Amino acid sequence: MPDNPSRDNSDLGSMSHIRRGLMVLEQLATKSATAAEVGRLVNVNRSSALRILGDLVDAGYVARDDATKEFTIRPERFYGLIVNHPAHEQLIEKVGPLLKRLTGGTGEASLFAAPASGNMVYVQYQPSSEVLTLRERLGTVRPIHCSAVGRAYLSTFDDVALDEVLGTLSYSGGTERAAKGPLDLRQRVEESRLLGYALDIDETLVGASCVAAPLNNNGRCIGSIALSGPTSRMPKDRLVELGSFLIGEIANTF
Repeated sequence: MPDNPSRDNSDLGSMSHIRRGLMVLEQLATKSATAAEVGRLVNVNRSSALRILGDLVDAGYVARDDATKEFTIRPERFYGLIVNHPAHEQLIEKVGPLLKRLTGGTGEASLFAAPASGNMVYVQYQPSSEVLTLRERLGTVRPIHCSAVGRAYLSTFDDVALDEVLGTLSYSGGTERAAKGPLDLRQRVEESRLLGYALDIDETLVGASCVAAPLNNNGRCIGSIALSGPTSRMPKDRLVELGSFLIGEIANTF
């Protein structure tokens, strides 16, 4: 079916090419997509989506899989933009040793996750030395509504800002234990506020548990610090103990 140029022209007239490119990057940060899917996500036809994607591929920010025809973000290209920024260097200098202490003191994997388009992305990761463990990687994406890192981050929002965010989430992904809508998630976020940390027991993945606390830097929350592992080794009572330990270690670092 041919593209609809009239729809596309009106859309492009109201939004700059650069802004559409940024929207595409935000979408690809959560999952790979074809040109047609990208077009639907940012409300342009497939031809225009291909032009935007082609520019991003040429610039090295996006890669195309010839077999699946899907486009995916290249996170290493973005790391190169920020690693030399003074604020990032100062943060890494603190977070890296913090994660090593957390893993060293608990034996569990630790991580720093930052928000991105309704999800949380693993920015730093310290693997566990246990034989039975969760194998994660940098760039792992977790839905904000069902992950401990997501709820810990949301727990720092005021009520107005929280309601705005809750209304934009799709609530897709996660297990049957995940929050199913805004009211359910708001109740869980409020519980996390009271505790100072958030728990995820088989919500994101069956057999995986996590405890996370918000990370504040220069007066604002920039993400969450977490400990994660198999549910068999991290039942609720241990997660509660780890939550208190986590809060203390973050407070001693930042």
